[in-house]
Amino acid sequence: MDDAGTIAGHYRLDPAQPSARSVGGLRAFAATDERDPVRKLIALQLRPDLPARPRWLAPQGAVPVEHAMMALDHGPGRDPGGQPCWFVLCPAPPGPALSVAPAVWGEAEALRCLLVPAAGALCALAERGLTHRAIRPDNVFRAAAGEKATLGPCWAAPPGSLQPAAYEPPYAAMCLPTGRGQGGITDDVYALGVLLLWCVLGGAADWADGVALAHRKLEHGSLAALAGGARLSASLQDLLHLMLADEPDHRPTPQMLLEPNQARSRRLATRPPARATRALDIGGESAWSARELAAAIARHPEQGVGQLRAGLVDRWLRRNLGDNGLAARVEECVHRRAAEALSDESRAQAMLVMRVVAVLDPLAPLVWRGATLFPDGLGTLLASVLASGNGPIAVALEELVANDGITQWCGCQTRRRDLPALKQDARDWRGWLATRGPMGGVKRLVYALNPLLLCGSPLLGGRLAVRLTDLLPALEDAAGQADRKRPPIDADIAAFAAARADLALVVELGQVDGFATEADRAAVLGFFGRLQLRTHPAPLPRLAAWLLESGMIALTRWHSLATRKALSEALAQHAQAGQIAPMLALAEDSGARAADRSGAAHAAARLEAIAAERAFLAADAPQRAAGAERAGQDIAAATGLVATLAAVLVLALAA
Repeated sequence: MDDAGTIAGHYRLDPAQPSARSVGGLRAFAATDERDPVRKLIALQLRPDLPARPRWLAPQGAVPVEHAMMALDHGPGRDPGGQPCWFVLCPAPPGPALSVAPAVWGEAEALRCLLVPAAGALCALAERGLTHRAIRPDNVFRAAAGEKATLGPCWAAPPGSLQPAAYEPPYAAMCLPTGRGQGGITDDVYALGVLLLWCVLGGAADWADGVALAHRKLEHGSLAALAGGARLSASLQDLLHLMLADEPDHRPTPQMLLEPNQARSRRLATRPPARATRALDIGGESAWSARELAAAIARHPEQGVGQLRAGLVDRWLRRNLGDNGLAARVEECVHRRAAEALSDESRAQAMLVMRVVAVLDPLAPLVWRGATLFPDGLGTLLASVLASGNGPIAVALEELVANDGITQWCGCQTRRRDLPALKQDARDWRGWLATRGPMGGVKRLVYALNPLLLCGSPLLGGRLAVRLTDLLPALEDAAGQADRKRPPIDADIAAFAAARADLALVVELGQVDGFATEADRAAVLGFFGRLQLRTHPAPLPRLAAWLLESGMIALTRWHSLATRKALSEALAQHAQAGQIAPMLALAEDSGARAADRSGAAHAAARLEAIAAERAFLAADAPQRAAGAERAGQDIAAATGLVATLAAVLVLALAA
């Protein structure tokens, strides 16, 4: 948030309005646009464990859609308590959510005021390649009875993450909420069908138990499981039967729903799933079909593996379900598991469960050691479990990527159309995870897969950085309370930058292993210098001083004391000016470094010559001492002789 206290430059929380309320499952505050104060807006506060959906917040997501609340902008700000948060701005809802005052809707009103306007909004989203994935009673709004409904926000949390299990198809409801993935527009049609049923039932449906409800959906079909014994008109029942079809391809498109009478007259030649003559019990659940068996094995993997290895599943598929082809595919999975057990029993068992579930139910999500997800939900699921401290699931997801489990799952799929792209993604993810150093590992993976995830570095001291351009201002602000002896970079910042920047900007960071070497320190300083030039040319005096005080420039490598003093003064001036790149240029000046090395070499040579001369003198001292003694004796004798002669001469003269 800038100094003026605005969000994204010109939005403000409105203190005159009531405090936070829930909109779309998130805290929302009344907001105003300084450019248009009359316009009613709300600011949704993002949760750290629920990354926003980047495609929705891109320019294509901000184009208005009739009967849908589209995002306008997003950015950092502070809630009324002064806590830094990330907000997304959007128009205020037209009225309360449908869940506020449930009432029985007539069939005509439900079609005119809910189905048709929502279908129109879904048509517009589908044209942009977007899905909503948040259609439920507390996220659909209307001004008053008889008015058309508006779909609420869906872009401030992962797709489907806040949906009750009742509003998700059985295959999506199996997933951990943040791992449900983007899904398809047919999943929105399903959720809209459930909401339509909820409205005509007056909100009186009891759909609380997600596991039991999912089991009833698989056993009896979604409409029967949700409607129970409720009496519906034949026309509405036909429409809901299509919208709640278990097979996504059997559901009508949003375009068809614009004409409900034509949509419900659509007839499909479908067959109910084959049912066995006797149920197979897995972990206390009775499975009557292949899909029910897949769900039971996914929920009870140890019991499922035991029955698979004992041949009970194969026998049941052949004798009771009468599907020899499916039995052969399951048997092949068991044989592959036996071969893989030679290297890693635990991994082989996880692979077996994953493959068998995919073979039994091509619509089912990927299952791996308690983590149930669709692959395109990996990033949001990983972010949420890391934020919540769910270590076992985080470890399972890392293992899934490292062991190429996603590619193996793709090999068992027969229904998905995106398998080539998904396999390429899986290779990229495995590469990021395997990269050594600060630019790799699970942190790189989670930042790369979540473009709007906040940087989690403790060095930021609670300051917010979502985009690369946010990083330096956040560090500059944090520098005032930071431990200046510790460098302003850690694994989170390095991984965050690597995920947000191009390779040229961060390539040197990949070689950093601590800060003990001159090369490591120069790489860090060079990174910050290039980042400032690229994203934030304004002065950063506190960050520059932080870099100096943490030892990123070691003056001890300069030999000349005079040069050190001059360099220290020049660096202090650059730091005060807040420009990092000139600091690096000064410290890495090749000409000055060469002159310093030349001077040091010359001084070393002079010292060596002096030392050699002293050594020579020390080695010749005995001979010179003996010579001096002899010379002294000779001089003494000559002096004595001269003295004697002088005395004789004096006596002679006296006589």
